[in-house]
Amino acid sequence: MNVFVFPARNEVGLEAIQALSRSNKITLFAGSSYESQHDPARHLLKNYVLCPGYDEPGFESRFVKILRERNIDIVLPAWDKLVAVFSRWNVEGITFITPRAEIAELLLSKRATYERLAGVVPVPKIYSTQDPALPLFAKPDTASGSVGGILVEHKQQLDAAIAKGLLLSEYLPGREFTVDCISDREGKLLFCNPRVRGRIGQGIALGTEPVDDARVHENIARIAEALKIEGPWFAQFKENDRGEPVLLEINARIGGSSTLTRMCGVNIPLISVFMFSGHEVRIPRPQPVLLNRCMRNLVDTPPFDWVIWDWDDTLVRKDGKPDPDAVACMVDLNNRGVRQLLLSKNAAAPALMEKYRIPDFFVEKLCAEDKVSAIAALVQRHGIEFARCIMINDSYTETFAIQERYPMLRTLTPDALEVLGREPI
Repeated sequence: MNVFVFPARNEVGLEAIQALSRSNKITLFAGSSYESQHDPARHLLKNYVLCPGYDEPGFESRFVKILRERNIDIVLPAWDKLVAVFSRWNVEGITFITPRAEIAELLLSKRATYERLAGVVPVPKIYSTQDPALPLFAKPDTASGSVGGILVEHKQQLDAAIAKGLLLSEYLPGREFTVDCISDREGKLLFCNPRVRGRIGQGIALGTEPVDDARVHENIARIAEALKIEGPWFAQFKENDRGEPVLLEINARIGGSSTLTRMCGVNIPLISVFMFSGHEVRIPRPQPVLLNRCMRNLVDTPPFDWVIWDWDDTLVRKDGKPDPDAVACMVDLNNRGVRQLLLSKNAAAPALMEKYRIPDFFVEKLCAEDKVSAIAALVQRHGIEFARCIMINDSYTETFAIQERYPMLRTLTPDALEVLGREPI
């Protein structure tokens, strides 16, 4: 199957790429609109496409043309507004992973969702501008997560929230949960995984772990029965001052931190692709894990053909064991056809390579006490162009000497291996 993730640059799109890119049943495509130079997805995928914005003239015809040219079978939208847009499209031969349009439109509005589910599950009280009870929480009616939301504790904040047209809702002081869900094509719930939202940044759970709460499970079952959301979705709850989980919102897509559910063994994007392509699906038994998400660096760097590796504290750590990141980088460089050399003061380095079973991708392994001078011999012997070569070395003393002697040779310390890049899938 040819699958297209759009947009790719947000947390949802990037999680979908990670979830789908290693399936041998899928050829994965992805794209975003605007500022592609800042889109991490183009570092991850060979099949990256710059797409028109959904609000640009002729978006539908232009986007469908992109899909047709690449023989796309399945489109996985990674943004709520696009879920609603694609839910209304009927393009022959192309399936969009969305619920029916009525539900996709409903879930864009928190107010409308609360009104639909009042009496089904606990929903927060919504205040008019005339009778708010402080403190309260003010948030956009259509934005996802806590983006744009503010805690209102005094009149000045209230006036600002009203001026912005924010939804004035009951303040919920307790724990917050996200529940990753998937339902079948008729809206029957297949699986849900409640997780507590720990460390949060920009509306995304950066620290999260599964939680077994019967009340949350019951609320999810009631929502699924009432709305019959087809495909992937998630709901968020927050405890009120009595410890009761109250619905915050529902989104008809995968969650940005559904990475946790995938790490537990349930790959919701992959299951969704197979389900929407007409295959019968089963849900694996999940395993408990705790997830802390952190920054990943994807870097553009001028092209290079050669890499010279140091040994001590570079390819091996200070405890003498091979550095897993460095070894993985060696493998990737070899995959990309970048030639590699080993240059070390440690005469035992070649024997230690065999001991630790480090792959020997080196065109030459040279042990020399004066590494700065030895570089000249390596460069001459292999016909290396300094500007197309990178030296990875932990010693700043040697780095300064190398930079002074060979100003065109790029130098890199082991903490910055991301500069070498990674071959897209």
